Amino acid sequence: MTMNLSTLDDILSGGGATAKFEAPGETYAGEIVDIAVRQVNDYDTGKPSFWDDGNPQEQIVVTIATADSTGPDDDGHRNVYIKGWGDQLKQFRQAAKALGRNPRAGDIFTATYTGDGEKKNARFNAPKLFQYEITAGSAGLSNLTDQPATQAPAQQAPATPAAPAAPAPDAAPAGEKSPNEKARQLIELGLDDNTIAAQLGLDIDVVGILRQTLQG
Repeated sequence: MTMNLSTLDDILSGGGATAKFEAPGETYAGEIVDIAVRQVNDYDTGKPSFWDDGNPQEQIVVTIATADSTGPDDDGHRNVYIKGWGDQLKQFRQAAKALGRNPRAGDIFTATYTGDGEKKNARFNAPKLFQYEITAGSAGLSNLTDQPATQAPAQQAPATPAAPAAPAPDAAPAGEKSPNEKARQLIELGLDDNTIAAQLGLDIDVVGILRQTLQG
């Protein structure tokens, strides 16, 4: 994967606050609204960082749409920073390889903080380790769902067994797709049941039934 210094367009596009991973197991997931390569800033000086050979230290910045909005001035976009070297780059390359191409806007990106690596510098915390997953999507997926993708929970409590709910009637205002129609389209795009249920506010059992009807 070839990486170049970011342009002004790269810096100004996307926006969003930093996705904060505070404890192992925490996950952020959402539709990619921007992906760019930017130079790393030095931790102490805030100035651009360079390697000893003069080449810039670079990172991949993936901006995803989430429902983690803190107020009217927060669009819910969160930036996930991936170092352009070491284990983070290795994991990102593996995710891109599994996708079969470079990720782009519209794809669904998931980043999970899996633990800490070996601490090699007493001045800094141990490096955080991540696992990344990329699912093919299409640009403008958030327009289809009428709402941004949600932040995935770090852990889920066991669900109480219940009888599967029947799909709700395909009712929607004139000119708009019903939730079931949107769910069917997201199923065809390859999204999993949990993501679809969270984005559309549907019961996961309903999504499962819709998937069965498409596969049947």
